[in-house]
Amino acid sequence: MRNRREVLKALGGLVLGSPALAQMAPGEGIPGGVRVPAKPIPWEGGSCAFCEMPIKTPEGAWRGRTFPKGFFEQTYSQIAFEKPRPAPHNPKETVEALHFESIACMVNYAWVHGLRDGEGATFYVTDRGAYDPARPQETVRLVPARSATFYWGERMMVVMNARLLAFASTKAAQDFAEAHKAQHGRQRFLDFQTLLDLAPLPEANLVALLARHAGLLQNR
Repeated sequence: MRNRREVLKALGGLVLGSPALAQMAPGEGIPGGVRVPAKPIPWEGGSCAFCEMPIKTPEGAWRGRTFPKGFFEQTYSQIAFEKPRPAPHNPKETVEALHFESIACMVNYAWVHGLRDGEGATFYVTDRGAYDPARPQETVRLVPARSATFYWGERMMVVMNARLLAFASTKAAQDFAEAHKAQHGRQRFLDFQTLLDLAPLPEANLVALLARHAGLLQNR
């Protein structure tokens, strides 16, 4: 196990040398490519490929906390591959898609592993505008991340403290922001390219997660 200083130093080298930086160049634009259809969501037993938390909101207490119904599902995201391939974080596992319970988890995973939307893969996010927390799995509607509008609320609580939601339209995002401006404090609207430009995105336990996926920590 490396100590924290060694991990941070190595992460600095990752930022400078990662092949994923080609994806993050400002103004580059996201390639359209062939849209890969979204894959089925493994609600029962499925976990986030980045942080390993469940993609379905746990019932009752979980790790000392109880979450409201539909709390995890509202930010579910997916990277669907054109054909099965080894999972970047576990080459022994063949996957057709990667599943994430946070938008930030998906972006950060793609950043550290060098995955690009439109190059043999399509990135999907849940449309919060069509989502009903009372019927979480039934109302998850996936839309391509490249066409979504993303909303950031300073005091908004979502899983992994990522403060991000996705909407199929800018109008829906603006209506949501207006309805929650008193609770959420400062607000921002972003497109997917901007999220990629800003990666890695702030979320809970970020340094340790990046270090683990970059192979800087021996213990998984």
